[in-house]
Amino acid sequence: MVVLLVALLVGWAAGGSLGRLGSLPLQAPRLVVVALLLQLVGAVVGGPVHLIGLAVSALLILAFLARNRGLRGTGLVATGLLLNAVVVGANGAMPVSSGAAARAGLALEDLVVDARHEPADEATRLRLLGDVVPVPLPLRAEVVSPGDVLIAAGLGQLVVAGMLTRRRRALPERVRLDRGSVQP
Repeated sequence: MVVLLVALLVGWAAGGSLGRLGSLPLQAPRLVVVALLLQLVGAVVGGPVHLIGLAVSALLILAFLARNRGLRGTGLVATGLLLNAVVVGANGAMPVSSGAAARAGLALEDLVVDARHEPADEATRLRLLGDVVPVPLPLRAEVVSPGDVLIAAGLGQLVVAGMLTRRRRALPERVRLDRGSVQP
């Protein structure tokens, strides 16, 4: 959330506008809506439905990112999602560092409250890809993964680029006829 607010401020300070965000040429945005709904249903129902919902949701988001790969930021988001999927796949849940939790001012028990997270220990695989980055914000401290950092950076880049994108104007008829040269 903080990254998106900062991105909006940066985009505005650079002369961008919120109205231009609506002109981003996003392909298949419904994939994101369906992915979010699947995650919500999975979280409410729980059990294997939760895991299936997460897996299908991730595939839908990757399909969305692939369809929109020409937009700035989508590569970072895809890479972040891949890193998170790899560490969760290797461990069965996102490992959370107790040291990072302490540096963020949080108790590990407050972060490991559901089946999606587990305390990192000696058996943790790919520990550096887990939740190891402390974010000690005053109102909402948390611990995030390097994948989460890439996702946030990609979303921030997408917002700023979208705010700065100029809308294309239609060329006058006489210019279009000759691929860019003006006819007398």
